[in-house]
Amino acid sequence: MTQSLKSKTAANLSYNLLARLFVFTLASITSIILARHLSTSDYGIVGFASIFVIFLGMFDDLGVTQSIIQKETIEENELYTAFSLKVLLGLSLFLFSFVWGSLSRKVFDNSAVRAVIVVLATGSSINAIGFIPNTLLSRELKFKRLTIPQIGGQLAATAVAIISVYSGFRYWSLVFGSMSSWIASAAIVFVLCPVRLRFKWDKRAAREHLKFGRHLFLSWLMTFVLFNSDNFVIGAAGGAAMLGFYSIAFNWGSKACGFIEAATRGILLATFSKLQDQTERLKRGYLAVLEYASLGAVLANVLLLILSRELLILVLGGGTGKWLPAMNALRILCVYGAVRGILEPVVSMVTAIGWPALIFKANAVVTFFQLVCLYPALRYWGLQGVAVVVTFSYSLQFLIYFPMLRRELDLFYGEVFGAVRSALLAGGALAAFGVAYDRYFPVSWFSLAAKLVLGTGLYLSIFGCVTGWKIVKDAREILDAVLMKPNRSTA
Repeated sequence: MTQSLKSKTAANLSYNLLARLFVFTLASITSIILARHLSTSDYGIVGFASIFVIFLGMFDDLGVTQSIIQKETIEENELYTAFSLKVLLGLSLFLFSFVWGSLSRKVFDNSAVRAVIVVLATGSSINAIGFIPNTLLSRELKFKRLTIPQIGGQLAATAVAIISVYSGFRYWSLVFGSMSSWIASAAIVFVLCPVRLRFKWDKRAAREHLKFGRHLFLSWLMTFVLFNSDNFVIGAAGGAAMLGFYSIAFNWGSKACGFIEAATRGILLATFSKLQDQTERLKRGYLAVLEYASLGAVLANVLLLILSRELLILVLGGGTGKWLPAMNALRILCVYGAVRGILEPVVSMVTAIGWPALIFKANAVVTFFQLVCLYPALRYWGLQGVAVVVTFSYSLQFLIYFPMLRRELDLFYGEVFGAVRSALLAGGALAAFGVAYDRYFPVSWFSLAAKLVLGTGLYLSIFGCVTGWKIVKDAREILDAVLMKPNRSTA
């Protein structure tokens, strides 16, 4: 990366990480409060409805957003054609949700699911309002501004969800929280970047958007099956209560990787796109991002693994064993979360260099394996069997992506392993610490705090020693970029 682009990327990542950390904290608090007040069936209803809503949601973009961001220059007719596409798709999906909701009742025998699907389907139309401001700010790398709607949306979601659950709205608390987040985010981003909304249609521009996005859409279709086939099988075969346990395990097991994805994907796509013709700089940038993505993913997921019992009993269960049946699945899905967090940067890089078909290929291989194995795993080994299948199948993407990295970026496997080695060593030590601690101390709030503080310190100390405390130097450079000071190494 050029120094200016490197500094801008570091600053954008810092702003976005801080905003996402705030959002993550609020979302976790909301999740804890809801878990204490809602039943497993309530989670199962919304979880099953979300399968259908997420499927519909894949058709509200078709890769149009990525097409706009990836272009070096964008004309007005291309931008407004993309907006028109988004609005038309959103309205069509809302209308189709009535049919889709009726279909869901044939699989999941609960009348509440249909109503939840219809209400959640309004999200596509709401999000279309903020499409142009979001896209323009992303293209200009003004991610500092984009942190404001993230925070505002989560504040609205937290307030509405908590008020709703205490008012007795049960599973609707989850739905109302999501809707308030979409409305607040769209309104705030429109204030930050006011634009004139109008419909315009250019057949050539529409074809270009859809041509670029077709492979992305197919990959998203595979991703949908990949991320929701487990919920579908559990909901259809095991019912709402079992799906509720799995939803808790998966939601918490994927929180860290979801945080990494939300905090980095848009920024990395925009940055890598500007470097798509500079192979050596792209390679160095990818390895640097991979090192710190693995640092965060391994730390968060191993901490969650060693704190899983305290989380389910004390934090989510309010001192009861209400959520304990989810523990084994949660621990396995902590491994899944670490793998997914490490893989996250490669998706942005592959998209930026114009290889969206590879994402589809990777997702197709993983999805096929998962579909074949899910039902037998659920039948013979229960939720933990499903968690093993999900984790192993997602890991298969390494076999698809890294041969391409070797070919396109001249990136050796040793370099990739070198970028994640320090995090893996520190994570192994942290896991051993957790096992040893549990042998001598019972579940308590003191144990939770001690493992959290001591474990984090142990992990960071080992990571720092292995890397020669490069993290300190990098942190100072990032701080300089955020504060817009001259680089210390050249000052």
